[in-house]
Amino acid sequence: MLIIGSKFFKWGNDLTPDTWKCGECGTMGQFVKKQGMRFVTLFFVIPILPISGISHMVQCPNCKTLYQEKQQ
Repeated sequence: MLIIGSKFFKWGNDLTPDTWKCGECGTMGQFVKKQGMRFVTLFFVIPILPISGISHMVQCPNCKTLYQEKQQ
């Protein structure tokens, strides 16, 4: 029996050079740069096949809300 699903995996821990304000919790500070991809997974854990391109995001250091990174 195989259980197949999909999951978004993210990685990265560099800080943004600018300070941002979180729309969710109101924290003002440097956010964490993240990248991520959606994968087909085996047993909802083991990534097997990427099904999306790389997304660039920033994450609030306080509430962990993810936002699409602004392109400059």
